[in-house]
Amino acid sequence: MPTFIDMFAGAGGFSEGFLQAEYNGAYYDFLLASDINPTCEVTHVMRYNRQLGLNTQFLTKDISDADFIETLQAKIHDTFGNVNIDVLVGGPPCQSFSLAGERKKNDKKDDLFAYYLKVIEAIRPKYFVMENVAGILTKDHGNIKERILKEIKNIVDYDALAELVLNCEKFMQPKTYSGESVVEYELCLKLLKVWIAQNKRAAERRSDYTKVVSSLEHTELSAQQKAFALDALLKSKNDISNPDLETFCAALSSEFVDAYRNNKEILEDDRNIIRQALLLVSHQTDLGNIRNRVIREINASHLNRSSYKQQFDGMTDSLSIDSIIEAAVKQCNKLITAAQDTKSLAATKKVRLGLEIINEGVFATMQRLLNLVSIHQPSLHSKLTVIANKVALYKIESPITLLSSDYGVPQNRTRVVFIGCRNDQTLITRIPPTITDEEKVGAAEAIGDLDYIRIGACATDYDEAFYQKHQACKYGAISRTKFGVPAEKADSGDECHTYAEWSRRGRLNPERFPRLQETLPVYTAANSMGDLNVAGEKSAVLQNHETSKHSAEVQARYALIRKYGDYHSAKESEPDNPLLQTNKRNYTCLMADRPSTTVVTLPDDFTHYASNRSLTVREMARLQSFDDSFVFQGKRTTGGDRRKLETPQYTQVGNAVPPLMAHAIALEILKKIK
Repeated sequence: MPTFIDMFAGAGGFSEGFLQAEYNGAYYDFLLASDINPTCEVTHVMRYNRQLGLNTQFLTKDISDADFIETLQAKIHDTFGNVNIDVLVGGPPCQSFSLAGERKKNDKKDDLFAYYLKVIEAIRPKYFVMENVAGILTKDHGNIKERILKEIKNIVDYDALAELVLNCEKFMQPKTYSGESVVEYELCLKLLKVWIAQNKRAAERRSDYTKVVSSLEHTELSAQQKAFALDALLKSKNDISNPDLETFCAALSSEFVDAYRNNKEILEDDRNIIRQALLLVSHQTDLGNIRNRVIREINASHLNRSSYKQQFDGMTDSLSIDSIIEAAVKQCNKLITAAQDTKSLAATKKVRLGLEIINEGVFATMQRLLNLVSIHQPSLHSKLTVIANKVALYKIESPITLLSSDYGVPQNRTRVVFIGCRNDQTLITRIPPTITDEEKVGAAEAIGDLDYIRIGACATDYDEAFYQKHQACKYGAISRTKFGVPAEKADSGDECHTYAEWSRRGRLNPERFPRLQETLPVYTAANSMGDLNVAGEKSAVLQNHETSKHSAEVQARYALIRKYGDYHSAKESEPDNPLLQTNKRNYTCLMADRPSTTVVTLPDDFTHYASNRSLTVREMARLQSFDDSFVFQGKRTTGGDRRKLETPQYTQVGNAVPPLMAHAIALEILKKIK
């Protein structure tokens, strides 16, 4: 059976959807989940280990930690042995990408996708999925999206790349190339060898690190001494100089300086811009480390709304290799325009080309090389293409935009997924919707049977009389398959029930998870596994169904918003109504016959379609398509500095990937995976 791990797992929306997926007798083996938040570990352990009886591991750790990949691999190996990871899924935090919120420059979360790609490169799954909000497509004028696609293509098999370079050198026929083509060809080859050597160096450093860490465990050093040594190792593990790049840049600089020797027309300061850029580029590892430390300080010191923010942003801009090369290329263009002799012109063009190739990445450089070969040595091109097809480890066409309500989720949540497949797998370019616009699940169909609860109450069981009443109404009588297909369109043999009934029964295969039927769902208020004994556990038929203690004024405000549909419409219709004199502006009323808008982490953003109140955690979980047996652990809400230590239930629900949408992705991969 194919294996999967879930990164940035949160509550487990991806995990849940993948466990629901089955195709021709095949299903997924869930090995490990990871998240930085300890409350999410509690939710996962209670669901997947205790409730479902799986041996799934959980790693509570920051993916940007220097030893994250080594710790991840060790945890998998220690538990499961030499197992292959077939699918990697995850959604790097999206706050700074979101269209709904402020976009923060130099937010640490912006670069978490880069760490996610490093995990992909290390474990080489057959498929990976990276989920994010739609805002990522337009973030930084689309540059973030292009950077993600570029970096995915730059995950390469360096052994295959070395074979390609060897063949290029062996069969190159210089006489068939024009002057500038020869220069471009040679620059490409030299730089590809630079990246191959650097990758080998990095692999050796990782191997040395693992060996030293292992040897430390068997020394007689004190715990303090071991911690000191380990800290020093971590700080140097990824700090790998690149002498080959320094040599490459020094050669370009030397040729450039020689070409402009005794040149009186071009000021020395104008020439020095190029020399300095080449030096900076050759030290890009050091600059990258400095830049990352500045970004960490911006976030650690909470400079987002500080007067210092602009200055620190200026630092990170200055330290960006992209910015350095962009400035140097502009200067090269000026010098090329002013050049009065062929020697300085040729040298400046060569420097400009070298900088552009350095900045484009390994995959683009290989493609540049292949294009040159196709023009000048077409007979060699077909031979190299066979090797090149092995170089790029992953194929991806473009990000896929998904609307969760297309997959039976009673919510119009738009998300973007990047689905990459290894070069020995079948490319996925589409996740087919399971239902049409006319067949979508509305709010009343999803949560109508739960509206027996009153203000300030906590329900631990269903109200069967109210449930029967709901099943008899228009919305409660709609019958579907567990994945949303209306009964009249279901395949013969498919079991059909109402959405509410499926939520109560659960969508996981009972033959694979018999323990689900044997015990009641369990809740704990613990925010970490260490708190479990103190917090205790409570069993009940229904969990997470508790309403807020709204005052009479708040209930009246909700009634007004229900009347007009949302806060802004109410304010426009009754501008002087004192009930609308509030700092909060995001009230949206659910519509009984339509999917909800995007479920967020704040419960009072929503007004129930039939009651003057906000939604319970269970109702929001239903709108996300979680089964009722899935219990969100920890505190219901929290605030202030506690949010750094705790992930309340509402946040877990609001940040989750809808399981039914995750199921559609999982099913498509299960159909294609080899």
